[in-house]
Amino acid sequence: MLGAVIAVVAGQAAPVAGHGGGQPIPDAAYYRTDLTAVTPQPPGVEVRVDPGGEWIEITNAGPAEVIVLGYSREPYLRITATTVQENELSQTTYLNRSLFADSLPAGQDPTALAPAWRTVGAKGTSRWHDHRIHWMGQARPPAVESDPRHPHPVGDWTVHATAGGQPFTITGRLRWLGKPDADGDRVPQWLLLSLEAVGIVTLLGVGLLTRRRRRDPDPRVTSGTVAAPVTNGTPVRPG
Repeated sequence: MLGAVIAVVAGQAAPVAGHGGGQPIPDAAYYRTDLTAVTPQPPGVEVRVDPGGEWIEITNAGPAEVIVLGYSREPYLRITATTVQENELSQTTYLNRSLFADSLPAGQDPTALAPAWRTVGAKGTSRWHDHRIHWMGQARPPAVESDPRHPHPVGDWTVHATAGGQPFTITGRLRWLGKPDADGDRVPQWLLLSLEAVGIVTLLGVGLLTRRRRRDPDPRVTSGTVAAPVTNGTPVRPG
């Protein structure tokens, strides 16, 4: 697992990456998130994720009540076959209302609070934005930064839930697709070295030319004569 989404809940949650500081994430289109497993699979429960990491969706057509746990493992969503409810006292409720939220409401430990459920749906399907399934760092992952043109695995993510009181996990993987035009984002190292070499050669050439000019004597002085000035094509003789 990678570091926490937000520093306030870093010791409790295990999202894919550090927070984005409230700003859109650069190169967001080049990340992909994949659902890898639901373990164990509750009867009648279906899970989907958006490849771009914008949402995760649970449909519950089974007999058991599903509780999705938030970043602090507090009750966040309650999903039955006929209703969807959101815990208004969940920190995750506040964080997931923004794609790049990085602040939490002040208060006591959310896991110690009794949920305050509010009905938000009536079809047994809930789709929400979850910071655990997408990259949130302003900087690229180290492997991507060193080689952005090629695909790289970024990390694994986990969302915890219960069905009828029995825990199950939703797991997935985040990856970098590769950015073919990434060389345009920065000056290539070989070009920097070439420009530096050209600059050094140019400076050396200028320096050598200057020294040569200073050392070469005036040919008129070394010959012992000074050429006479010319007026109308005729040399002017001294009187």
